[in-house]
Amino acid sequence: MENNDQQERKLFVRLNLLFLFTFILFSILIFRLGVVQIVNGEEYITQTQRNTQRTIEGTAPRGYFYDRNYRELVTNEHTYTVTFTRQRELDDQHDQIAQKLASLIEMDADQILAEMDKGIYLTPQRIKTNLTPEEMARVAEHLDQLPGVDIIVDWNRKYIYDDLFDSFLGSVGPITAENSDYYLARGYRLNELVGRSGLESQYEEQLRGVPSESVITVDRGQRIVGQPEEIPGRRGNDLVLTIDVELQQAIEKTIEQEIRTNPNIDPKRPDSHPFFVAVNPKTGEVLGMSNNVFTYRVGAYYPGSTVKMATVLAGLDEGVISRYTTILDRPITIGGQTFRSWKALGSVDPVRALKYSSNIFMINIGTKLAGSYSLSDSRKAQTILRNHYAQFGLGVPTGIDLPGESRGRIHDEAAYHYPGYLAQLTFGQLDEYTPLQLAQYVATIANDGYRMKLYLVKEIRQGTADEEGIGKLVWQQEPTVLNRVSMSEEHLRLVQRGMEEVTSPGGTAHSTFGRFPVKVAAKTGTAQVIKNGEIWNHTLLVGYAPADDPQIAFASLVPFSQRGQSQTQSAAQRIAKEILSAYFNQQEKNDGLDHAE
Repeated sequence: MENNDQQERKLFVRLNLLFLFTFILFSILIFRLGVVQIVNGEEYITQTQRNTQRTIEGTAPRGYFYDRNYRELVTNEHTYTVTFTRQRELDDQHDQIAQKLASLIEMDADQILAEMDKGIYLTPQRIKTNLTPEEMARVAEHLDQLPGVDIIVDWNRKYIYDDLFDSFLGSVGPITAENSDYYLARGYRLNELVGRSGLESQYEEQLRGVPSESVITVDRGQRIVGQPEEIPGRRGNDLVLTIDVELQQAIEKTIEQEIRTNPNIDPKRPDSHPFFVAVNPKTGEVLGMSNNVFTYRVGAYYPGSTVKMATVLAGLDEGVISRYTTILDRPITIGGQTFRSWKALGSVDPVRALKYSSNIFMINIGTKLAGSYSLSDSRKAQTILRNHYAQFGLGVPTGIDLPGESRGRIHDEAAYHYPGYLAQLTFGQLDEYTPLQLAQYVATIANDGYRMKLYLVKEIRQGTADEEGIGKLVWQQEPTVLNRVSMSEEHLRLVQRGMEEVTSPGGTAHSTFGRFPVKVAAKTGTAQVIKNGEIWNHTLLVGYAPADDPQIAFASLVPFSQRGQSQTQSAAQRIAKEILSAYFNQQEKNDGLDHAE
């Protein structure tokens, strides 16, 4: 009996211990489930979403470009790009990845491999942009078989007028290994597109936007399910240019026509193509210019006789000539070299010297500045002339908001010891200037001696959704006076009258502008150069109109456009007349619309 009681007690204890152990295990399980659901629930949900969703980071949509009348020049278009991110553990798999990717997109495996090898470690490298929907679907389906490969949302530049402005608008491209540190220090992601040249580079901080994202849902096989969820980025700020698109079209149409019809112009050499720059002389706004990087960079050309207004003004300001000075235009020998004008011009004063383009009058100014005809050392005279020229923007930057502007080519001290060099400097056959500098120079004369900073961007506006139109004004360029030339108003008026005489009967541009509906003040120019052992001429024309109230100042230059001496209407004059006609016709049309309203 006693043994039975002991056995029952032992069984009771065992049952209690089993129950307690079971209770403890169940409590632990309940607690663990609570932790999973309450504490770690969000983390597990996120992990689940990561397994079913992929976020594709895009590049930032850049700001737009508009012309001065708010017409779109450059916008964006949405696209997808396949990328590859280099990783050390994948270095021995590049060939296989390239082969696999080549089977999914229209691109050769060797090309893919070359792009992959360009990449920076742990940085997405673009392999192919503008994926077709079919290519995107195929790549997305096989991403699990393509380590390091991804798809990103991209924004391509859309050029409304094709390449009409590309030389100064510039280009965009991916960040490279050489400049990655620069951009990383400024908060960029290495998959962003950045401005590489022109205004795209100059105004990079303004044009840059906020990157977009695309969330795609995929199944366990990494196949896309449904439509991507787009998270739009924010467009960068927009740039409103000073350029008038209609004038720009007229410039390019006229230049292209001259290239097609002038047998002396080599279509394959942009440095020999015609140049044209039009500015508002009162503000410094660039209204239009030849779509050629040599307009403001790299290229520099003899100004020929177009520099003579500055030479006359230097002589007047230094007191070596007066408005009443007259000389007999006849050949003169300096340092064994004989100089002459294009023909014997007889007695000339400052106005007639400009009207008929006298070289001898200009040389006379140079010798008087030097104090001698021997000119064994013309340092003083050349320095005086260059100082005066620089006041008009010749040989110095114009201040334009473009990277890499050239200051032209200024001869060094070796030129001081060649007697003929001073003579050549006075009539534009020594130092060389850009077409942009020539435009600023003549604009300064038109603006009564005030040299205005040239600029292409007149406003920065907040980027908006397309349907919202033009955004709020962020910044506006105010006209900036760089300097006022030292010459007196009386002397400037004298030179302005000389320029008006150039287009009057007997003047060197009368055949071009004698019957033009608007009075043009101008100066012709030819500059002799050697090409293939032969003498060729650059032809030039600078001027402004209307003469009594200038709205537009211009420089027209056609390198290597004539062989030998020729007094026929030059290519530079033909181009200027055609473009000015288009400009004033458009102004008349706009005035008519304004009156109608």
